Amino acid sequence: MIAGVAGLAAAASSVGMLIVTADGRVAWVNDALVELVTGTRDPDSPFESRLAVAEAGLPLTGLHPGAPPAVADWTAVDGTSHLLRITCRDMSAGQPSELLLFEIVDLADEAVASSLGLLPGSAGTAVDATPGVPTRDPDDPADGVGLPGGAAGPGGAGALGSAGAPGDGAGSSGEVMLPGAGEVVPPDGAAPSDGAPDGGAAPDGGAAVEVGAAAAAGVSTDPLTGLLTRYAMAEDLEIRTTGVQTAVGSLLLLDVDHLADVNDLQGYSVGDAVLRAVAGLLREELPADTVLGRLGGDEFAVLLREGGGDEGLAIAERLCAAVAARTAAAEEVAVQATVSIGVVPLELAAGSEAAFAWADLALREAKRVGRNRARLFTREQYDEAALRVTVTSRVAAALDNGQMSLDVLPVVDLASREVIGFELLSRLRDGIWPELGPRGFLAAAEHTDLGLHLDRWVVLRAVNALLSGLSGRLYVNLAARSLRDPAFGDFVLSTLRDGRVDPSRLGLEISESAAVANPDAARRLAEQLGAAGCAVLLDDFGMTTGAVTALRNLPLWAVKIDTGLVRTIDTSPRDRALVEAVVQIARSAGMIVIAEGVDRATLPSALLDIGVGIAQGYHVGRPRRLTELLGGPDGDDVTTVMSLGGRR
Repeated sequence: MIAGVAGLAAAASSVGMLIVTADGRVAWVNDALVELVTGTRDPDSPFESRLAVAEAGLPLTGLHPGAPPAVADWTAVDGTSHLLRITCRDMSAGQPSELLLFEIVDLADEAVASSLGLLPGSAGTAVDATPGVPTRDPDDPADGVGLPGGAAGPGGAGALGSAGAPGDGAGSSGEVMLPGAGEVVPPDGAAPSDGAPDGGAAPDGGAAVEVGAAAAAGVSTDPLTGLLTRYAMAEDLEIRTTGVQTAVGSLLLLDVDHLADVNDLQGYSVGDAVLRAVAGLLREELPADTVLGRLGGDEFAVLLREGGGDEGLAIAERLCAAVAARTAAAEEVAVQATVSIGVVPLELAAGSEAAFAWADLALREAKRVGRNRARLFTREQYDEAALRVTVTSRVAAALDNGQMSLDVLPVVDLASREVIGFELLSRLRDGIWPELGPRGFLAAAEHTDLGLHLDRWVVLRAVNALLSGLSGRLYVNLAARSLRDPAFGDFVLSTLRDGRVDPSRLGLEISESAAVANPDAARRLAEQLGAAGCAVLLDDFGMTTGAVTALRNLPLWAVKIDTGLVRTIDTSPRDRALVEAVVQIARSAGMIVIAEGVDRATLPSALLDIGVGIAQGYHVGRPRRLTELLGGPDGDDVTTVMSLGGRR
């Protein structure tokens, strides 16, 4: 399970990964699988990624967590033939709906496949005695697991087919369905395989055996850079991290920053020159006994034989500086490249899979904080990734099972004390311990497709509530992922049109942090929705430099002042002056100001004194369930006027 969770976090891994839910939805795919299917790691959107994978016809027939890894032929959309090694793992971890993780390795080189006896019609039988690699008997009709035309196991997932079209339950909302949804074999019914004790996935040792055969065939090096392939790297790494003695040394995972931009703007020959330059620099800068590899695409790996995490981090920082100082040239084009590096000490890793995945977590942290730097893996990174996987699984299951609900927080006119609207607050009520408040799951969903699904769900509920007779305006908080989705604005407006709801009845709140991080996307969405009549607000405004710029540049109806400033305006002259400044800026731009966090009796009068007439907070109105407000049955957020089918 550790390897599975770490694998989920490793979206940039060179092993293709796919997660499918029990009802047949493609929940997640990583960059490597997208690249295998489409030829690029930079699709238009995560939804397009999952759609492409769903339509690729990958041979998953009959695979379940109890089956050994299967090897199958597959023809890509461009007509190229591939030999795939596919493993299925259980990722449910006791959640309400099972999650199956498929790991897909492209045995692209025919010499490698032939040496393993995996090519159709090959005479080799090397796999017969290889733990973790399935033995295939063409005369046995029951031995067709995962092969084209092979018999599916009971309730087999089936080969991936096209995604559903709008109206059939898998519309443009982001749901990508598999044929035979709901027929995935549950792990409880899986029989243990010979190569996988206790019905689990094949042991990692299988990968090492493949590497050995590949090396014997003389094909363990990358043709572009001359460095080792991932499989050859994994062989050495597996030996070092699974022995009796504590491993020494560290693994460095390097990613060339923005190489896709170089390929797109200057051509692949220039991109290849950058990769060769990085490979040459690694040879120059590192000791002769260092194991160097190219994992595919823009990823490199360095296996240091000595030292621990601190020593590895120091070397990684030195490499970052050396690459930044080097210029790669091809066809008279000079390119200045940088790298981001993740470091994991080998003493922490139990096997090559965990080492690669944990180094990738550190690499992601290096990218998150600005790129062109190195970061050391910490247990906190793993815990955060594991928690994120668990939390997002719970929220996705709750959306599917009707266990998400909405509370409403009144928005009040301070002068008249009248409620003029409500902010909608998502709540997870799935009955699973530990209970998760909004802070516990919204942050995990914020930048993922789940955040987009959740926002669409709330918009639909808001429109349904307005159709059910709710007065005033409803306000919906938007995730950063929704800002970046080019179809989200159209979804909002079409939902309002379908329900014949006046767009001015709906307010969309863009957080300060999301607006600062995605200024162009925030402006596009604000212009589109604002032009249609929706009220667009800047939420959690806290007077940072970026926030002031966003306030000036975005076409907004209102700005919400952050709770941290509001709560002290009657005791802190500085905060009062800041709020007064916001009021003046907003008035000059024709905006309304709303105060958040009004939780004391002295605040309303202080706000009115400085010109803030609208507020929300526990003193002026406590949250309650939307069902209570509408007078509907418990557990039913709204009287259903519009269906979620094909729209989620």
